[in-house]
Amino acid sequence: MTAWNDFVKKIYHEGHDSNPNYQFKQALKDASKRKSEMGSTSSGPTGKKSTRKSRKACMKSCKKSCRSKRKMRGGMNGPSKMGEMEGKVGGTRRRRR
Repeated sequence: MTAWNDFVKKIYHEGHDSNPNYQFKQALKDASKRKSEMGSTSSGPTGKKSTRKSRKACMKSCKKSCRSKRKMRGGMNGPSKMGEMEGKVGGTRRRRR
């Protein structure tokens, strides 16, 4: 379990002991308000979001890599087999006489 889960569980048990109708979702809200009591952990960075790429940056790099892969494969502008398939998909084609 993470430190956050342990903290919320502790808050829940405190609340549930005093009020049997106390719910876990209320414990989450109360734990969020009492974050400062949780203390800091010595394992790893506290701000994981700063180490991750933002969604925008990730999508940008993915698009770039996809473009280069598409060019290598031929992509949308490359030769396709659709010309060969057109005759087969629609049944027999009538030839002009």
